Amino acid sequence: MDLMVKILIGIFKIFCFFGLGALAMRLKIFDRRESAHFSRFVIDVMTPFLTFYSVVRNFSRQDGALFWQLPLLGFGIMLFGMICGYGLQYGMKEKTPRRMATFVHLAAVNNYLFLPLILLDSLYGMKAVGYLFLLSVGSTVGFWTCGIFALAGADWKLALRNLCSTNMAAVVLAIAFVLLEIPVPASVMDLCYDIGKGSVPLSLMLTGSAIFSVGVRLMAFRYDAFYTMAVRLVILPVLTVLILKMLPLAKPLMEVAVVVALMPASCASALIVRQYGGSEDFAGQSIVFSTVGSVITIPLFLFLCSLW
Repeated sequence: MDLMVKILIGIFKIFCFFGLGALAMRLKIFDRRESAHFSRFVIDVMTPFLTFYSVVRNFSRQDGALFWQLPLLGFGIMLFGMICGYGLQYGMKEKTPRRMATFVHLAAVNNYLFLPLILLDSLYGMKAVGYLFLLSVGSTVGFWTCGIFALAGADWKLALRNLCSTNMAAVVLAIAFVLLEIPVPASVMDLCYDIGKGSVPLSLMLTGSAIFSVGVRLMAFRYDAFYTMAVRLVILPVLTVLILKMLPLAKPLMEVAVVVALMPASCASALIVRQYGGSEDFAGQSIVFSTVGSVITIPLFLFLCSLW
């Protein structure tokens, strides 16, 4: 029961941040355009500091194997989701090319960083957060390859440009410091943590504002949205966890990979779908449904996995 309490507290904290973001949008403290700019600041400027801190603080040169195992897991989860999405897309009611492509994208891409970050910190501590940032390297590659391919075919120039992000640079720099055993002054580490720790609540609040902005379109295409939610929160997690359980993974790696596999659709997908001609309303609606539905599915799956 102690595990369930921790899970429920973590979910509750996440939705408190969502609510604050939605309230800010409701009170017109900022609009959609300002939210997009602020999101870029949080992801490109603040998050790399937390990434650097988490990797340098929690890893040593002896952990070298993790530097390829975790990214491979992150990429594998997204690749598997995309493959399943191509098979499951025929369960959609509205089988237009735009909606089918959007469905496959949503099956491939989940909210692989900020939502699991707060859960892993609550459940397993900062060591698990460090694992998550390494796993997210592969997830980011999956987002800009599998996720883009599902929508518009291969756009390798865009994928390469987005892989060369400040957060990816922070991962590479942190791994270099760890492998070369370069000491980082405590004051610098404290500064990185102080700057980076604000990125988590801010990103969740901005997610809440994005959910609120869906507004009146929420109940359109209900069947397809509920079907996508079932795929994203039930079918794919079950299949992914079954495969993960067959791999010879150490327990900490398994715990992080399972939490990531349970995540709802990525809020960033709404922007990507718009750029590549997918169904923006359907994507936004599916993001809302799967995020809200994860309140039930995440605690349930984690509890069942703890018994297995």
